[in-house]
Amino acid sequence: MRRRTLLNATLSGMALTTAGTVDASRTATSGADADMARVLAERLSMQGMGLVAVKLQGEQVRWAGAGRRSTQHAASPDLNTPFELGSITKTFTALLLADMTLRGELGLDDAVEAVLPSALRLRDANGTAITFGDLATHRSGLPRLPSNLRRPDGEDPYDYADKDLWDFLANWKPTTARQVRWEYSNLGYGLLGEALALRHRTTFAELLSTRILTPLGLDGMRLALRETTVPNLAPGHDAQGRPAALWRFGAMAAAGALAGSAKDLARYAQAALGVFDHPLKAAFALAFATRAEGPSAMNPTSLAWLSAPLMQRRVLTHDGGTAGYSTSLFIDPTNGGASLVLSNAAVPVQDLAIHFLEPRVPVRDLQAERRQTEQLAIRVAAQAMAELTGIYALQPQFKVTVTVRDGRLFAQATGQGEFELFATEGRRWFAKVAALEVHFEGVEGPPKAFVLHQAGQRLRFIRE
Repeated sequence: MRRRTLLNATLSGMALTTAGTVDASRTATSGADADMARVLAERLSMQGMGLVAVKLQGEQVRWAGAGRRSTQHAASPDLNTPFELGSITKTFTALLLADMTLRGELGLDDAVEAVLPSALRLRDANGTAITFGDLATHRSGLPRLPSNLRRPDGEDPYDYADKDLWDFLANWKPTTARQVRWEYSNLGYGLLGEALALRHRTTFAELLSTRILTPLGLDGMRLALRETTVPNLAPGHDAQGRPAALWRFGAMAAAGALAGSAKDLARYAQAALGVFDHPLKAAFALAFATRAEGPSAMNPTSLAWLSAPLMQRRVLTHDGGTAGYSTSLFIDPTNGGASLVLSNAAVPVQDLAIHFLEPRVPVRDLQAERRQTEQLAIRVAAQAMAELTGIYALQPQFKVTVTVRDGRLFAQATGQGEFELFATEGRRWFAKVAALEVHFEGVEGPPKAFVLHQAGQRLRFIRE
């Protein structure tokens, strides 16, 4: 729901690390899962509070769980421990849309405004009606979040009622045409869920349960709504390991309200792969079909899912995150496998999920990342620093704005939070909140571009 990665134009991200000790006796394994458990234990020695991972191949499910000592932990999380799933919820909403499309109840190209309250119009900057498919592929032109959230940076930012949503849409002034670019929108998916429910004159929770959860045997999953609680939910933590408040959802439940266990999510992955018989196989196929360019040319979007290259094949993926949880799910249709990692701390876990799916891809080296963020910084003259300011684009939809404030240099990527940069020399800078380096080109004067080095990637951002 809330992206904590600093520069996530691709499928990678970094965050603050915290040190700690893993209690080995609290690491649970099953069968041949010692290697998975070792990887989880190594990660928790540096970062996180509790982790559960699953790798599946058809009917075969391997898993491991690990947890730190904590007054809030009675035991390490296991296959049956519920976690907040965050934006993985969007794939369930997209599956519901696909199912309704196949039933002939609506079309992906149908106008969303047709089912909204009668006074509302939902049009783009050109006056063209926004469609269900636009919402499901993040190509509607709607912003990431509505401007009338009551507590956007506080507890329960998604405590947002239908009336709030309709008020926002009634006053929204679009600046972008539909299908011009991919722009991740929690608002769009919240609206999609409400629109699907309105089509059936019911609630999103009821529709999701009857059409998706029950047919797939996922009755253990729950939506974390304002009026409900999730039994036995693993306690959430922020990136530093401090207790984090739970989120309770209203009108944007379809964007990120699901909670469930690793066992639940593994069954969902098996359903997606057709491991067992169920009535939603065609809906999964429709949801998986590539529809448009996503955040980059190498990451096209389906209905909710992003596609990514992995060792000469393509996989489907979606991450999730709330104030106290991080999740990652990968589906490998080519090899009939999947992997997932659930964390009850707001720390990145995608690299773990990729590694469990494809062991040739190494996990992050947190020790090396920590050393990189602890470099000594030097002072840079004000004029030299001012020359670096500007907007730098990797793609039209993904840019980094570099600014100077109070003699300090800051960077902010599209749709993400601002962070400070520190100099190792005049044109080489690094971040302390994440293991990344920014090398501005040239020796003096405004640079033509900078090169971002992060997680083994080298990305060139061109100055506008």
